Amino acid sequence: LIQHALGIDPHISWPLAGRTMMFNIIKHDWEGEILDAAGIKPSRLAIPVPSGKKTGTLAPGIAGGLGFTGEVIVASAGHDQPLGALGAGVTDPGRAMYATGTSECIAPAFRGPVLTGELFKNNLCTYDYVLKGMYTTVGFSLTGGNILKWFRDEWGQPEVRESETTGVDTYELLLNKIGKKPTDLFVLPYFTPSGTPYFDTQVPGALLGLRLSTKREEVLRALLEGVAFEMRLNLDILDHSGIEISELRAIGGGAKSKIWTQLKADVLNKPITTVKVTEAACFAAAMLSCSACTGEPARSIASKWVKTGPVIHPNPENAEIYSSRFEDYKKLYPGLKALRI
Repeated sequence: LIQHALGIDPHISWPLAGRTMMFNIIKHDWEGEILDAAGIKPSRLAIPVPSGKKTGTLAPGIAGGLGFTGEVIVASAGHDQPLGALGAGVTDPGRAMYATGTSECIAPAFRGPVLTGELFKNNLCTYDYVLKGMYTTVGFSLTGGNILKWFRDEWGQPEVRESETTGVDTYELLLNKIGKKPTDLFVLPYFTPSGTPYFDTQVPGALLGLRLSTKREEVLRALLEGVAFEMRLNLDILDHSGIEISELRAIGGGAKSKIWTQLKADVLNKPITTVKVTEAACFAAAMLSCSACTGEPARSIASKWVKTGPVIHPNPENAEIYSSRFEDYKKLYPGLKALRI
């Protein structure tokens, strides 16, 4: 509808088309058999194009009405998570974006479609990346930064009041108190419906291992550990499908906290590279627009625009503890599901 209003023919990027489950990611066209089964005519759908392609030019009257002068082109971009990955500099296999917002998401890039039974069984789909010739998948937890917000709202009133007095961010005050060592607690972070691999809307979250000696700060750290364990579960699935990830690029609001990023690096036992621009999806959309205007490949633009910050390496002692505890973490979901709480 927006493209119609702009006076151009509707187009859709390959990554977004892939999310409809009606798009053939090999032929890069709408899948006729699926459309026939659904009673949809291809002419009713947008034209699929690669990311970073010019799809039209605004008429002078429309451009002027929006406050623009001169020629204004419209370009294809992509799905939010692949955009975030490009904005973090994920341009080659072996890297993946790790986004922390309300939810958490890992999105790698790889050459050629990976269509394994392991990915299918665990609800991870393969679709086009925003760089032509590459593909991606998305492993995610619907519980992410929202679990920190929940803790703040329920138990973080001292920090809320301190923030009002000092001007220091409430989340920073909370995270400064979680310590540097693994807890003895387990959290199954399904405070929302689970994401990949289970897509379970029924099993609730759980906090296990509480004692009278348990401190408030330990509970908060355990909540964050649980979400990180969930992302490690997804990394294992990717690894078993031949998608090896040696470096993660952190974006989103959570990436601004060194303490939280260190915890993630320890749980995942992988280095996490920070980037200067954490609003990476918008950054990538600008890269693809630039590519459409100039003809310069988006990969080349990303290599020049993306600036990295410190690399957070796993603490070897913590990583060893978390690797051992991860084996027990994997038993939580089947056990709680069997209880039918």
